[in-house]
Amino acid sequence: MTDVTIRGIDDDVYAKFTAEAKKRELSIGELTTIVMRALVEELGTTNYRISDLASLVITRKDLESLKGQVMLHRIKKLEFADDIDWDLFDRTVMSIKSSSIVLIPKSITRFQVLTKCSMVSEVKTKG
Repeated sequence: MTDVTIRGIDDDVYAKFTAEAKKRELSIGELTTIVMRALVEELGTTNYRISDLASLVITRKDLESLKGQVMLHRIKKLEFADDIDWDLFDRTVMSIKSSSIVLIPKSITRFQVLTKCSMVSEVKTKG
């Protein structure tokens, strides 16, 4: 085990973190290790970025071909094919940013998609 001193942690975040450690009956070090381990494992997965396109149609086969999550940024018209369900979407789409319109199949709700969106003008169900 390594002893460390960390400076510059936000007071409010630290207070909430220590309260969470107490609630879980863990030391600050144990909870910090858990959080660090989760981040390191997440960073170890492959992430993809597709960006700067006028339009893109994504199929189930496209998403299943990835070995990690995809970030979809600055794609003006982004369409997800009807063969995509929420489980696959949630598992493979990390984020959708700066798109004018995102077209989704009826099997996925707009609220589900919005959890992945930032700076998207419109999310619309196809059909």
